[in-house]
Amino acid sequence: MTSELLNTINSMFEARVPDTWAFTPGGDEFSWISPTFGLWFASLVQRDAQQRAWLNHGRPHGYWLAGFKNPTGFLTAMKQEVTRLHKADDWALDDVVYRTHVEQYDGVEQLKAPAKEGVYIYGLFVEGAAWSKHDESLVESEPKKMFTSLPVLLVTGTTQAQKASLIRSMALGPHGPFESPCYKYPSRTGRYFIFMVDLPTKATAEGDAKLPQHWILRGVATLCSSE
Repeated sequence: MTSELLNTINSMFEARVPDTWAFTPGGDEFSWISPTFGLWFASLVQRDAQQRAWLNHGRPHGYWLAGFKNPTGFLTAMKQEVTRLHKADDWALDDVVYRTHVEQYDGVEQLKAPAKEGVYIYGLFVEGAAWSKHDESLVESEPKKMFTSLPVLLVTGTTQAQKASLIRSMALGPHGPFESPCYKYPSRTGRYFIFMVDLPTKATAEGDAKLPQHWILRGVATLCSSE
């Protein structure tokens, strides 16, 4: 029995993910990071189910973003597809940016059809704040509640000029949206950064609309996993 096999067996016995299953010899992420072996295996089953459903039944209505090995690459491919759809408008890929919109759907099972442009993604969490469906705005989180689920998110592409016009129209709040960084894991490093999510910050029952800087000081971020 090799030392590698022995370490793997010991890790599984202790409900830990074997290092060789999660990281390459150089320390890079090989599969995905989970705190326990049970969560890692559950993620394996969910990822396999998503890929098989896509392969056997065509594009799904929504996508579990955490189920992709390279979520940034998935969103980049989506942006390229949207750019091709606007070929007649002379859109250039270098000028296309992400545009996000939080939907009213709580889960993917409520989606009746795929997005006309872009993709619906689900399974995201907000850390340091909460989302109000009634006000369609970012709000303060409940006491002692670090993570809250975010409804289905529409991610598509638009030009920088169109996005700037949308912000000036105050559709995302009188002070503009809070640009929330989205990470694969609670560990916020550049290695795990995916993209920026525009979350409106409007006037609510709690009071006037807060400046985006308020949520920056709160340390608000969007995560694919709360574990």
